[in-house]
Amino acid sequence: MKTHKLAIIGVGHVGTQVLASALHSHLFSEIILIDPRTELATGEALDQAHATGLLSRHNTKIYVGQYSDLIDVDICIIAASYVYPNGELPEDRQALLTQNAYIIREIMTNITQVTHEPILLFITNPADTVVYMAATEFDYPKNKVIGTGCSLDSARLRYILAQMYDVAPHSVQAYMLGEHGYTAFPALSHASIAGIGYQQLKQYFPNITERNPDEIKEKVVLAAYDVFRAKNGVTDAAIAQVAIDITQSILLDDHMIYPVSTVVEANEYHSEAIAYSLPTIIGKEGIVKVLPIALNEWEQAKLKESLISIQTNIDLAKRI
Repeated sequence: MKTHKLAIIGVGHVGTQVLASALHSHLFSEIILIDPRTELATGEALDQAHATGLLSRHNTKIYVGQYSDLIDVDICIIAASYVYPNGELPEDRQALLTQNAYIIREIMTNITQVTHEPILLFITNPADTVVYMAATEFDYPKNKVIGTGCSLDSARLRYILAQMYDVAPHSVQAYMLGEHGYTAFPALSHASIAGIGYQQLKQYFPNITERNPDEIKEKVVLAAYDVFRAKNGVTDAAIAQVAIDITQSILLDDHMIYPVSTVVEANEYHSEAIAYSLPTIIGKEGIVKVLPIALNEWEQAKLKESLISIQTNIDLAKRI
């Protein structure tokens, strides 16, 4: 019987939530924690290991390890990030780049000295730039370098639309695309509720005030900052679950479609390869297929804004 082994690199707020979600998923027989703060990582490992004595938990082995332990790991989830002193908060995700670029390069150097086999799932921000760096600077298979990208943004979009129309979020099919960040945009031309296209919803929900794409975009983007402010600079629970959902699609070869960040080759919207989120089929090899869906005029304009923002960060990363 095939057993699965996970590594979590970075055991701060997000990494700790990833660990909890991973254990609740019952997908892994072994979980390794890697963090320079060894005492903290040991505490988190012990805290969760104690819960394996409960009937609701499986006998998952949880321990603090080294990069050399990655030799037979299936998936690495990278949640490492620069920690600002005295509780200070970054201005935005992009402000993290000058610090996180060094961290990601160090992590990738350590990983690639041991293996090029595990699928790498990045949570670290700025997500798209981090994915581009990891996929292009270290000769790592591009299909195995994935960012959670706009998957969480899309979950927020589905939640917001579900609240507007008083339906279950599972009944909503909708994606946020482009950059994970302020320039992410809703592809409402492809959105639907129970197969009813967004533009036709007025016929079925006549008492609901229809929102234009700019209003929807703003609500989704600001939802992240609502959590960020209320939790003193932390958004961890939902993104951890996103990471484990993507991980499940990989391990079970589910071919689920997520708007993850990956390096997209040149197409009609950009002349060079760049990392951003499009609907993507996820399976046992990581990226199975990217789906460059047709966009309307408004969406194309928003995608261009996203690509400019991402490229600016990529250019900055190259100078660091």
